[in-house]
Amino acid sequence: MSNADDVYRATVSELVANFRQALLALIPVAERAQINYKDIEPHRDWERLAECSFDVFVRSPIGADRTATGRELPLARYDIDLADYLKVSWLTPYPEAPHRGAVVRLLSRDTPFDTLQVVRVDSESLLAGERITLPIANATLALFRRDEAGAASVLSTVEAIE
Repeated sequence: MSNADDVYRATVSELVANFRQALLALIPVAERAQINYKDIEPHRDWERLAECSFDVFVRSPIGADRTATGRELPLARYDIDLADYLKVSWLTPYPEAPHRGAVVRLLSRDTPFDTLQVVRVDSESLLAGERITLPIANATLALFRRDEAGAASVLSTVEAIE
């Protein structure tokens, strides 16, 4: 690609921060429409808004990354509890054992969406295990990208091509 303006460079942490900012911006509108966004019993329409925002601000740039070969396993869907991570790539806290934790969703503790819910992933079986929470402010995130052949890599920065 010859035009540098056609490349969007961002860290995976920045992509998730953009997603979080989108969710925060939607809160006033959701509240006026009586769409609950809070962790306990979120409205189905909030879940749809959140997943769409995740797709726009996280999944799309990752999918357009210039290093992608087209053989990558898809990124795990936002806010979906999986029994295993055999057929997906995932976002992970980094650099601490990136293959061992997958981000499932953002939770609200002190302020809206200030906490990551992470499921531990068994390094051998890729089965989902216990859930832990981490403050988003202290987290550095990466993409644990897996491909059809079983190869894996850790990406902390994305260069999305339009």
